[in-house]
Amino acid sequence: MSPSNLSMFIASIFLLSSMSNIIIVTNARTTSSSSLIEKACSDPRLRPNSKFCVRVLRSHPKIVSATNLFDLSITIMETGISSATNTRAYIENLLKKSNVGPNSKGALKECKSSYDSVILSFKSALSEVKYDKEYQTATYDLLIGSTDDIQRCLDNVASGKIKDRNILSGNKVVPIFGLSAYRAKDEHPKGVLPLFW
Repeated sequence: MSPSNLSMFIASIFLLSSMSNIIIVTNARTTSSSSLIEKACSDPRLRPNSKFCVRVLRSHPKIVSATNLFDLSITIMETGISSATNTRAYIENLLKKSNVGPNSKGALKECKSSYDSVILSFKSALSEVKYDKEYQTATYDLLIGSTDDIQRCLDNVASGKIKDRNILSGNKVVPIFGLSAYRAKDEHPKGVLPLFW
């Protein structure tokens, strides 16, 4: 084999070896991400909707890119805050319309108030985890945001006063974000905390 052919052969082997390592690392990260997301969606309160939880979380690239439970809980909270803020803005726009009847307007105001509370609870939890190291308080805030805070809006939907699909969708994902972040935070191994914990 001539020196140039030998060089080409060695370069080809190196390239193929590098590509296979990239594929293996990518597959490992995807598997790791999937198992983290499944763990986050394993909260017993999410059990009837655990497959939906996994689909929702996997639909957000930032969540999928989390490599540990701490980062996963942070990205779920951030995504939950963003989602709730978008739903609240949508409700505020509906309230500005003149064709909203009095029953619907009252129900929408209740939903807006619910989303104000959800956002406040999720933001508090995020701050408590990232900066204050108040993990038990954070899990409490996530639980309250996912259940009690959203309840008034859920009640108005259940009574038929609100049938808007965007609000219904927002109401479905609030518990997903809150309870999965709660579970991811709660499942983080206590003995292996990141340096910034």
